Amino acid sequence: MCDLLDPKNNYVFKRLFADAPDLLVALINAVRRCAAPITHIAVKNPAIDAAELHGKYIILDLLAEDAAGRRMR
Repeated sequence: MCDLLDPKNNYVFKRLFADAPDLLVALINAVRRCAAPITHIAVKNPAIDAAELHGKYIILDLLAEDAAGRRMR
């Protein structure tokens, strides 16, 4: 059994990608292979509210910019 935290857990996912946005950029670019790559990302809500821990309702609010200069939210 692996001692690592499960990245599919909402809390772990948000903590991991809010603390390491370069990993989030890599994940997004791997998923959207046919689109212009994301070059910059800002996590707008990196903190985790205590109320979010009592369910499966954690939101990662992002502002991303791709290589063509388009911004996405």
